[in-house]
Amino acid sequence: MKSNKRGRGALTAATAAAAVLSLGGCDWVQSLWKSEPPAQAQQVPAEGKIDIAKAAPAEAPKAVEPAKPAVDENKVLAGKVKSALGADPALKMLAIDAGATDGVVTLYGTADNKKNRDKAAHVASGVPGVKSVKNELVIVAGS
Repeated sequence: MKSNKRGRGALTAATAAAAVLSLGGCDWVQSLWKSEPPAQAQQVPAEGKIDIAKAAPAEAPKAVEPAKPAVDENKVLAGKVKSALGADPALKMLAIDAGATDGVVTLYGTADNKKNRDKAAHVASGVPGVKSVKNELVIVAGS
C-alpha cells in the first residue's frame, strides 16, 4: 500500500479548522471573551440629570520624571578598577576580580608571579576614587 504524503497537510489543516470552528461555537469559550462592564458604568443618573464634574482651577500638572535607580558607587568603582586591570596587557590574562567599599578596593583572584601581583595593586591604586588597596591576590604558577 502506497502512502499519500500530499494529503497529510490538507488533512491537518482541515482538522485544525474544524477544531477552531467547534470551539468558536461553544458558549463556554465565548463567555471567556466577554467581560462584564464595571459596576460604575452601569449606574444611571436619576431623573435624566447629568452632573458634569468641573476641574478646580489649580496648578498646572507637573511633569513626572521616572525614578532613576540609585547608583551604587562601590560597584561603579569596582568596575573602573576591573577596566583598568583589563587594559593592562600583562594583567588582562589573569583571573583578577575587584570589590570596593567606601573607596577601599580589594583585589581577589590569582597572579602568575609577585611582579604582576604588585603591578595589579599599583594599577588599582591609580584609579580615581580609590583610597586604598587590599591585595588578596594569590600567586599560582601558570595562572
